[in-house]
Amino acid sequence: MIEKALLAIIALAALTALTILCVGAAGFALFAVLAPLLGSAGAAGVLALVCALLLAGAVLAVRGKGPTLPTLQEDDSLAARAFDLARQHPVAAGGAALLATLAAGILAVKNPKVIATALSAYLAGRSSGRH
Repeated sequence: MIEKALLAIIALAALTALTILCVGAAGFALFAVLAPLLGSAGAAGVLALVCALLLAGAVLAVRGKGPTLPTLQEDDSLAARAFDLARQHPVAAGGAALLATLAAGILAVKNPKVIATALSAYLAGRSSGRH
């Protein structure tokens, strides 16, 4: 169960990173097309306007749906509630996954012994047949 959850978090983090990369590349391409026509400042201004319009459209789309959270059952586990919340709010879940990945990266840079310990515990669990 935990392994599937970790794989889902890793996949979500990878998709989030790829989405950010694609949006950045599209922004750079728009800037490169507009820079000869409008100059650097004009191209940056148009790019900022396009980003603001896309953000406003996303906010309006999210607010227009207005999903309500269902009442939680007493027998629901914490993991089930977390997955339900992630299904209802995928953008927030993607942001949380991105922040968790960033925190893990910072932790790995600051203290690589923690990551080495976690990795050795994971590999020891796999070799003993508990996966």
